Amino acid sequence: MNKPLAIGLIIFFILVIAAGAIWLAVRPAPLAEEAERGFLQRFPFGLFGGGEPAQPSPETAPAPIAEELALLMLDQGPVESFSIKETGLRYLLKQDGHIMDIGPRGEDQTRVSNTTIPKIFETSWSQNASKIIFKYIENDNIRTVSAEFIATSTRATVLPQNIISFAFAPDRERLLYLVPTPNGSRLIAADPDNSRQTDVASFPFGDFDIYWPEKNSVYLLSRPSGVAEGFLFKYDLQRGTLNKILGDLAGLQIKFSDDGQKVIYSVYDAASEKPRLFIYDLNKKTAVDIQTDGLAEKCSFTRKNAGLVYCGLDQGLQAAVYPDEWLQGSISTSDTLWEINFETGQKRLLDETLPFNIKQITVSYDGVFLFFIDKNSGSLWSLEIIN
Repeated sequence: MNKPLAIGLIIFFILVIAAGAIWLAVRPAPLAEEAERGFLQRFPFGLFGGGEPAQPSPETAPAPIAEELALLMLDQGPVESFSIKETGLRYLLKQDGHIMDIGPRGEDQTRVSNTTIPKIFETSWSQNASKIIFKYIENDNIRTVSAEFIATSTRATVLPQNIISFAFAPDRERLLYLVPTPNGSRLIAADPDNSRQTDVASFPFGDFDIYWPEKNSVYLLSRPSGVAEGFLFKYDLQRGTLNKILGDLAGLQIKFSDDGQKVIYSVYDAASEKPRLFIYDLNKKTAVDIQTDGLAEKCSFTRKNAGLVYCGLDQGLQAAVYPDEWLQGSISTSDTLWEINFETGQKRLLDETLPFNIKQITVSYDGVFLFFIDKNSGSLWSLEIIN
């Protein structure tokens, strides 16, 4: 190589290096988004895609149960909660907060949101499962979030931190939540993004769960405990009146029918140390003892027959304080699945393949499938109801 060419190459490389150093020195620093945009922009919703088919894996793939069997594990979980849809169900995974869709026989599994939010512990779904409210723990603080699933993204709104309980409207884009006051609590209505807030009512009590099963009626249930008397109140949104529906009942748990006209409820019997199941007709104001031990949380009405309920029942239910010890996890149950006609008293065993400790159960819209979660493992199951 001749001397002039070598000198030229050296000068060229020096210029390239100098240009790079100047660019690094003067380039704009990245924006500190977390500092400038606040908590809502830091929240991970909307930063991830969704709507893609889930890849089969040991964590998500349905268990290989023989095709002719009616019982199928949809996801080994752990699953926090689910809501039915016309095509199956949508569910929330407990460990990472991912949300999935799946068909009743494990088909068409799709990831709706892969945003990671651990430590979720309380949820409420909208009627069509397009929205969810949930509580989760972040840095030892409890946050409450309202989220909406739109196409391939998720829109989230942080709700007031001190919310006691919450519920979606059964027929429109509204939600209700209860917040504490010095003298009890206040009920607030809002849109899912917490806009258009309206004060609905104030109550002299505080720690109650909200149910909104029908358009103009909101129900408030005291937190169930076998060592305290429970109450169910009805608040009429049109008249502004509050009436007691059920009261002075230890361990009171409830589950509404889809039309909001009936309630299955369980009451703790201190003599037997077991819970008993009853049906209450809100129109007739009558109660029926269905002569069965069990918890209302383990039961579901069906839209197809107003006289039927489906329940997970433990035929050898052990004596304990219900639902306290069961909710705390100090005792478990060995439930099999039953169909109960509370008008005739007839009971039919649907499946005894495996015993479960059922914590949530719902019948599909068409009345063909039962979906439920096993509390012990967190797994999600489907059972085809064969007549």
